[in-house]
Amino acid sequence: MAEEPKPGPTAVVSAEVQRIRTALVDVGIAARRWLERLRWARVIIAAAAQVVMAFVAWRIWVWRARRRRR
Repeated sequence: MAEEPKPGPTAVVSAEVQRIRTALVDVGIAARRWLERLRWARVIIAAAAQVVMAFVAWRIWVWRARRRRR
């Protein structure tokens, strides 16, 4: 008679699969946190860029106004 396979995975394979799944879940959680941080970084960078552009535009406006007065 041929030996029939056992109905489930071996304990070693099951532990290894569980370890890999746990590692993947941890990586997924870390990736979500980084995406949230990147969103905030983009918002902050965009706001800073707008402030700089507004300041430059204001300085150009002041400079042109002074030239017109002369």
